[in-house]
Amino acid sequence: MKKIFFIILFGFCALFARNLEEIKAANEIRIGVRTDFPPFSQIKDGEFTGFEVELAKAIGNKLLGNKGRVVLVGVEARDRIPMLKNDQIDIMVANFTMTDERKKEVDFSFPYLLDFMGILAPSNSNLNKLSSFEDKKLLVISGTTSDEFLKVNKSKFKNIKLIRCENLYDCLTKLKNNEGDGYFHTVFSLANIAVVDSAFTITNKAIGHPDYITCGIKKGNSSLLNAVNDAIVKLSKEDFFTKAYDETFKIHYKGTIDKKYFLVDDIYRVFG
Repeated sequence: MKKIFFIILFGFCALFARNLEEIKAANEIRIGVRTDFPPFSQIKDGEFTGFEVELAKAIGNKLLGNKGRVVLVGVEARDRIPMLKNDQIDIMVANFTMTDERKKEVDFSFPYLLDFMGILAPSNSNLNKLSSFEDKKLLVISGTTSDEFLKVNKSKFKNIKLIRCENLYDCLTKLKNNEGDGYFHTVFSLANIAVVDSAFTITNKAIGHPDYITCGIKKGNSSLLNAVNDAIVKLSKEDFFTKAYDETFKIHYKGTIDKKYFLVDDIYRVFG
């Protein structure tokens, strides 16, 4: 039986960059997952649970076999690139969106999800356009895709005051306390709030262009990157992602996000 180890830490001891052969020789792989991002990954009753937790285990199983040791390490959004670069993690499976800026620092696998950015606001606010937020306050988490988008598209937000928050829960608290008029993040993140609290809704569902969510690997570690890509293709052919949608996302999001955002299986039909 595969052994899964959980490390709920943000500062896992740095070791060294390991290629696929070294990982197999150690019979252990370290995979970063989020601690606070249901239904993707969260800590519940002292253990990790969620879609990306199951994906991390499945990838580890493909790379090492059933007797390999998978170490799951809890990470925050801002930890993902530093922990890969500092050799604290072999693979990030942590709602990691592939962007041109991030590709300068780490390598990305084949995608397994598609995501957009949007803005969450009070349902009665009538803030249904980006221009509606002029002279208002917009909450954003540092180090996220939405934060990168703001930096690249400063002109679109020049009349909007940006308020930084630590994580999803911090942003929601500030939004409820009227410290911000809207919360800018990925639609997956925002939908978590909208499905449980009707006081808020996603007023802008497709700001910018769609992005792919992928696994992150240290730049230049080609053997591990190729193995992860192979694992994703095999999992797709085994209907892993279709089953995950039916068993996790469809139930959690209650139909608030279109199925097309979840499934990228068609991409992999070109592989024999």
